[in-house]
Amino acid sequence: MAEALTETEKLLVKQKFEPLEALANAVANALDLDALGALGETANKYDVYTDDGGEQFKVIEQSEYCMRVCCKPNHALQLHVFNPQEDNKNASMIFDRPCKCGQCCACCDICKQEMTIMDGNSTEIGHVYQPFLGGGFSPTLQVMDRKGDDEPVATIKANAVCCIAGLCCDHTFEIEDADGQNIGKIVKTKPSSLGELAK
Repeated sequence: MAEALTETEKLLVKQKFEPLEALANAVANALDLDALGALGETANKYDVYTDDGGEQFKVIEQSEYCMRVCCKPNHALQLHVFNPQEDNKNASMIFDRPCKCGQCCACCDICKQEMTIMDGNSTEIGHVYQPFLGGGFSPTLQVMDRKGDDEPVATIKANAVCCIAGLCCDHTFEIEDADGQNIGKIVKTKPSSLGELAK
């Protein structure tokens, strides 16, 4: 998996369309009953492509239904990353995110987003952490070798002001190494249809 990441400068992440979830949300909106939309809530699935359009990974979220409904978008989850040429039983990498409060202020630990990155054997290989105040109006994450490290090995910074929802435009996250040199980017693409917008 590491080889695949070093061979590309940009990853494109596309969330898979879930018809049941979209239908439940549409009915809930039509009836003005937000709680009804939660009935179709499903764990997300993503396809990750390289900048040349080749499929690189499949990502499947594992999370509890009640957490997704009550704590979205800050619910606890695990993202299991699979090589598309292999089966979906043995993950190559796992991203583990605990439940956190809030999205913006990041002034105390319970509000700061974080994620532990593990290899397929559940051995920690990295830790992503939101700094104090989360980068202000441009969301920022620091990548560490291990939880508790003082100096980041990389920084991920959004090229967006405050909102990164991606409703009308693609959002690019620039990745810089410890010296501030640009080493890559992650692009969250905007919805290309009303079905994708309903996710």
